[in-house]
Amino acid sequence: MTAPSPATLPTDELADGLFQLQHQPLLRALLDNASEGMAIVDAKGQQLYMNERAQRLIGMGRTDASPENWSALYGVFYPDTRTPLPTDRYPAVRALMGEESPEQELFVRNAGSPEGRHLRTNAKAVRDSQGVLLGCICTVNDIHEQRRAEAGQRRSERNYQLIVESAQEGIWTVDAEGRTTYVNRYLTQMLGHTADEMLGRPLLDFILEENRHRVVQNIERLSRGQTEVLQDFKFLRKDGTPIWTVVSTSPIHDEGGNFIGAMAMFTDMTQRRAAEAQVRQLNAELERRIVERTAQLEFSNRELEAFAYSVAHDLRAPLRSISNFTLALSEDCADKLDELGLDYLKRIRASSQRMSELIDGILALSRVNRVEFVEEDVNLSAVARSISEQLQRWQPERTVRFQLEEGLVDRGDSQLLRLVLENLLGNAWKFTRERPAAKIEFGSLPGEGTGRVYFVRDNGAGFDMEYQQKLFGVFQRLHTQQEFEGNGVGLATVQRIVRRHGGHAWGEGRVGQGATFYFTLHDSKP
Repeated sequence: MTAPSPATLPTDELADGLFQLQHQPLLRALLDNASEGMAIVDAKGQQLYMNERAQRLIGMGRTDASPENWSALYGVFYPDTRTPLPTDRYPAVRALMGEESPEQELFVRNAGSPEGRHLRTNAKAVRDSQGVLLGCICTVNDIHEQRRAEAGQRRSERNYQLIVESAQEGIWTVDAEGRTTYVNRYLTQMLGHTADEMLGRPLLDFILEENRHRVVQNIERLSRGQTEVLQDFKFLRKDGTPIWTVVSTSPIHDEGGNFIGAMAMFTDMTQRRAAEAQVRQLNAELERRIVERTAQLEFSNRELEAFAYSVAHDLRAPLRSISNFTLALSEDCADKLDELGLDYLKRIRASSQRMSELIDGILALSRVNRVEFVEEDVNLSAVARSISEQLQRWQPERTVRFQLEEGLVDRGDSQLLRLVLENLLGNAWKFTRERPAAKIEFGSLPGEGTGRVYFVRDNGAGFDMEYQQKLFGVFQRLHTQQEFEGNGVGLATVQRIVRRHGGHAWGEGRVGQGATFYFTLHDSKP
């Protein structure tokens, strides 16, 4: 087929033909190097041309004919061998035979892409000046990576949706006008509504009247970019039962930073709140029982102390009579009694004296809890010094070295704390009397927090730690009356006084190597 003679062409067509004949190399180079895959077919659907880009994409070879006439079809017309383009691979071509074809997508497998690639094709019909269809120009674009990315995004979106739907917290999103745009499964189950009942409806439709102002303020803060956590937020389920939640809210912005809505995450606190209420109720009941039991114990203790005081006081008179009559008998009738009778009288008097001492101990012990507690600053160092001087005046013949720490001041009842030190220092004085060079020490050690641990230490007789639990029992003694006198209530008195001050008392010792007694005040622990 030869090109038309210039004389037979209209002026415009003649000019176009001359331009195309003059620029065939340029046009061919443009087609060969286009970034898109390009193919040209004639009106019968036969392939005339395909650039390298299109060949690589669809896996179809170029025709072997050389371009000899470029005027009939935009400079590309191959009169020789033509390769038909399969219509199942390139369906846009068939559509171009008589009508315009929309943009289409193909999935092509070939030797270059055995796994296949996604392509987008477009075709444009080419007609002459009389409207006769000459063929079409087709473009092919590789959109495989785009489609892979879109598929990955869809998978991510599906995975995200699965995560959101399986979350054990309620998720609720609204648009800028407060209309519901999404609710997950957990939230619908929590509130008893279906998703269809909630989507598109205003958020406030599901909020109690008492909380609506709070929600409106929250949305206003979210629109300014702030986040907020709403504690103890109450809802009503669809069936009317209350539900308590903790709500974490955050704003949603578009790519331009504009506020387009908000998201809230709801944690159901109803069971936890019910459990906390039950615990509070149990604690209140326990406290009430403790108060009642404490009052009962205090009443019983007061009754026992009153009884002990009354009994001890009433026993004084008959004991005094026994003591006085046995004394009169020994003085007035001594010449009428033999040695055995006088020994009996002596024993009676000793026992009555011992009974009197026990009664004095009971009375002293009962007074510890009966006396009014007056708290003030007490200089324990000065009290210890006064007691040590009193002991030395009582037995000036003894050699005892007192080591007393200075500056020990604490809060407490001065009379009761003096009684503590009188008992502890008095015991130390008593149990060191066999020592030619006795040593008694009063001092303090660091305690927990800001408290202190006070101690009284001696180098006297000591005691066996096996019997430590008996130290502070009433009438419990670790030595016989013949070894060391006493009534067994001194350390019991110490413990009661220390407890009234919120402290503890304990002792340590070794037989023949002395003993140390410790006490704390005001919640210090050993």
